[in-house]
Amino acid sequence: MNKAVTNIDMIQGNEKLPTSFIVYFEDKKNESVRITIDGVQVGDVIDDNSYEKDHYRYHDVFHYTFATLLDWSPCTRSMLKRKRKSIPIIDAYEDGARATITEEAISLILFNEAKRTNYFEKGKVSKTVLSIIKQMTEPFEVRTRTKNEWESAILVGYKLFKKLVENRGGRIKFDAHKKEALFIT
Repeated sequence: MNKAVTNIDMIQGNEKLPTSFIVYFEDKKNESVRITIDGVQVGDVIDDNSYEKDHYRYHDVFHYTFATLLDWSPCTRSMLKRKRKSIPIIDAYEDGARATITEEAISLILFNEAKRTNYFEKGKVSKTVLSIIKQMTEPFEVRTRTKNEWESAILVGYKLFKKLVENRGGRIKFDAHKKEALFIT
C-alpha cells in the first residue's frame, strides 16, 4: 500500500470527519427530506426516488452512522465538504467517485435486504450480505472493519431509520468518541 494512504496524521483539521454532531432530518409534506447540521442544509433535498413510498429519503442516516461507527463514509465526507484534498491520492482513492458509489450501492443493497427482513427485526444481517460488503470495500480503508462491526453499524442505522420514519423526521446525535448514534427528537 502507498505510504501516503496510511499517513492519516497529515490530514488537515477541516478534512477530518466531525466527532460529534447533530443531524436534523426535516420531513417535507411526507414527500421529501431536508437535512441540516447547525441550521445549514447538507446535500440536496431528497425524496424516495421510487414509485413506492418506502422512506428511502431517510437513507442518509446510514452514511452518518457509517462515518460515526466505522470511521468511513465517502458520502458523508462529500456532503460535509470533508474530502481529504490535502493528500491527492487519498482524495482520489478513498474519497472519490468509486468509493462514494460503493457506499451508495451498499446502502441500496442493505435497504433491499431490510425490506425483505422487516428492517432487520431479528437483529441479524445475513452472512451473505456481510460478505458482499466486505468484498465491495476491500480496496478502501474500511477493509479493516470486521463483519461484526459492519453488522452493528447497520443495525444501529436501521434502528435510527425506523425512528425517523415513525416520527416523520427528527434529530440524531452522532458521537464518534462514544461510538454511538442516538435519536433525540
